[in-house]
Amino acid sequence: MTIKEIENLSGMTRANIRFYEKEGLISPQRNANGYRNYSENDLNILKRIRLLRTLHLSLEDIKSLSRNEQELTGLLIRHLRVLRKESTDLEQAVTVCEQICKDQAAYESFDAQHYLDLLNASPLEVPAELREDSVPKVSSPWCRYFARTIDMAVYISLWYAFLSLVLHINIMETGLTGTVLDIVVSACILLLAESFMLSRFGTTPGKFVFGLRVTAETGACLTWSEAFHRTWTVLKRGSGLGIPIYDIIREYKSYKACKRGETLDWEEETVLWLDEGRVPLGILASIIGLILLNGAQLLIWQAGALPQNKGDITVAEYAENYNDMQEFYQIDRQLNMPEIYFLYGIEDSRLVLDKDGEWEKLSGVPYIINTAENYAELPQLHFTEENGVMTGLHFSASYENENVTVASFGDLMAVSALSFICAQDDYHILPSAPSLIYTQIRLNGDNFSSFRISEAGVTVKCMIEHSGYELRPDDMGNSHVLVPAYGSQPSFSISFSVTKEALSPGHP
Repeated sequence: MTIKEIENLSGMTRANIRFYEKEGLISPQRNANGYRNYSENDLNILKRIRLLRTLHLSLEDIKSLSRNEQELTGLLIRHLRVLRKESTDLEQAVTVCEQICKDQAAYESFDAQHYLDLLNASPLEVPAELREDSVPKVSSPWCRYFARTIDMAVYISLWYAFLSLVLHINIMETGLTGTVLDIVVSACILLLAESFMLSRFGTTPGKFVFGLRVTAETGACLTWSEAFHRTWTVLKRGSGLGIPIYDIIREYKSYKACKRGETLDWEEETVLWLDEGRVPLGILASIIGLILLNGAQLLIWQAGALPQNKGDITVAEYAENYNDMQEFYQIDRQLNMPEIYFLYGIEDSRLVLDKDGEWEKLSGVPYIINTAENYAELPQLHFTEENGVMTGLHFSASYENENVTVASFGDLMAVSALSFICAQDDYHILPSAPSLIYTQIRLNGDNFSSFRISEAGVTVKCMIEHSGYELRPDDMGNSHVLVPAYGSQPSFSISFSVTKEALSPGHP
């Protein structure tokens, strides 16, 4: 018989049945799948226990009967003396005890169901003794939800750290494919990490914060297979495999079932314990922990932008930094043109720097030459060096009375500057994170504004002058372009430089 069948036949709750198994009064067999298989003998013992506990016999007395340390009739005769002193609501129990004595029933063979019927009690009425003989059932759905949230934040942070610090992928710009991969990988980490922690420690970081732990019904730690089965069932039935929308539905249904005190699917063979004194501290710790984890994810994201070559770098090493930085920020277009051409099916037309710092086209990608607008050419970067070590870079461009549309050089300036700034030994990710510097430079560039910034011993300067142009949003509205005004004599010039500040005499 399954646990549900024996619940119905015995009139006991699952918590009662597990409690009596823990106390050694029944010993069900296990099927090949690990689930308990209760026998008729188990059912008869449970019915006897239910009857005797309803008659107010102590659990120790029932244990002594099962060990043949006492005779049922003699025990009941002594118990009758106690019952007769109780209030009138025990008259039914007295009557049944008297009948059992008259029948001279033996514990090993008496028909418990016959005497249960004599009690004429409603099957829905649970005696106080049976309520006492229960493995405690933990509901606390919100504690469990926030514990799970903390765990998932830890697992996804580990995944983000691998993507950002090892693969240098921009974790904030992964798209739909990246989102699906995040769900799959975080689920795999959950299965492996949680199964290990539950089988080894009986808890996880989130559960520990709230004073929650998971054990077998005996109180021992779960085995690896038991922990894995529980975690897989939680992932599937409790979290809907992390599938958007469906996960909310599953979590809501689990919440309602938990509030009703139902046994959830993953609790069939395990027991959840709660240290209620830890809950207030757990709430505070969870808030602080989630804030710290979100902050850690932001730092991980920014750390992924840091270049591979640092210190005194050569032009070739700078070129590697530039190409990596351009890929991190997912710039896949020629930087003298607006982003609109991406929408026209040109998915990647960017230029990269070769080892000499010259622009070159990637193999197998298009290069846009003829467009409806006559865009300004992409300026060549020029480098300054001292004893083979790069000390700065600059570019400039100017147009006089030419029908040239000038697109924003914001991305070009931002990537060029960051590739050098972040390589400096004096650069620190806080408080000037790469994305903050990037945004500052790009916003100025997109608005064709002159600017000057200094960071990590590097000065970035841009001088822009123009007349006879109209400033218009580009077709995507993300930046602006300068278009020659009708009938004017347009003039445009830009001078951009990134220079390492000279050290003062005596500086180490």
